[in-house]
Amino acid sequence: MLRNALASTAHKFEYFIIHYWLPVGYLVLLTGLFWLPERSLYSKTFYSLFALPALLLLVIRPSRIRELVQIPTVISLLALCTWLLISLAWTDSDDSASSLVKRPLYILMFFVGCAAMATARAELIQRLLFTASMFVVVAAVYNLAIHFYSNPTKARLIGSGSLMNPLLTSHVLGFFCTYWMAHWVCIERHKYVAAISALILLAALIATGSRTPLLAVSITAVWLAIIWRQPKAWLLLGVLVFCGLLTLALFPEKLTQRGLSYRPEIWLAGWQHLLESPWIGHGFNSELTLPVAAAGRSFFDPHNVELAVAIDLGIVGLTLWSLMYGCALLASLKNRTSPSFCIASALVICGLTAGMTEGSNFLPRPNENWFLIWIPLSLIVALSLAKRPER
Repeated sequence: MLRNALASTAHKFEYFIIHYWLPVGYLVLLTGLFWLPERSLYSKTFYSLFALPALLLLVIRPSRIRELVQIPTVISLLALCTWLLISLAWTDSDDSASSLVKRPLYILMFFVGCAAMATARAELIQRLLFTASMFVVVAAVYNLAIHFYSNPTKARLIGSGSLMNPLLTSHVLGFFCTYWMAHWVCIERHKYVAAISALILLAALIATGSRTPLLAVSITAVWLAIIWRQPKAWLLLGVLVFCGLLTLALFPEKLTQRGLSYRPEIWLAGWQHLLESPWIGHGFNSELTLPVAAAGRSFFDPHNVELAVAIDLGIVGLTLWSLMYGCALLASLKNRTSPSFCIASALVICGLTAGMTEGSNFLPRPNENWFLIWIPLSLIVALSLAKRPER
């Protein structure tokens, strides 16, 4: 009798976590940068509203891990995290080992929570993502209005809340712009809402003056045209090309005045640093200084996610990283007729492309880089779990 009472209580608590606690945490993760006043508060809300309940779910039902490790993307992630923890043996990072160990744990708890929501209610994450995307459209309109009212014409949009610079802001805006573009291409419902929302977020992206996300959303449009094979996908690509040419004609300084921002020189310096320890890397979160003579100063990140992975974890780590992305994209191609997978794969491609020139902190605490890497990948994993026959 006591055992039945305990089981019933555990089941009710599990239901509360999955249907109430985690969804609130997920919405705060997706939107919090626009309205939370401090970045540290953004991280803390993730710990309390998402990481903690995900951990409690594992305590209540440890078999969730067994479900997750049936997904190839998760197996690759676990292998990558294992190698990352091994690399702490030779890193020269100033951060403590306990602080560095927490980084992959946060990612794993995030995947656990997303998987739990997807397996309990297959449509829950899609509804939460749609709700958050609507909020961000409103936030983008507000930020554009404030920006053009209070700043000089040539200033770059930063944004409200705990957003701190135009480049990082563009990562978040690029994520949601891609979502609405893919929604318009793949789903017939809300097509006018999706089209208007995508245009608003594209305008906000242009206002940041960051070129990386503009390139990323353009390549994502090509990806959508390839996998969805519908006229709307090619129309989207044409609209993006037209917007790019129009921006170049009206505001040429936004796209051309900064040149290549020393990217080739930074990458060359990063490559030379990698060659000092090519196979195992310098260890996770190792100290990095890249002198660039042309710029007259040193840079402290390689401005390329994959190069950052290789510098820290070597060719071994980069192979595992590539395998993780390969598994995610293969799952997308196998389910290319599913609108949900199509949208998720577009977000993965956008983040992967944007990371080629930015976002070098590949395993941070929750911040803008999560919109490039971990949120898109978690969607693929969640959809894969929800699609399994036993579900």
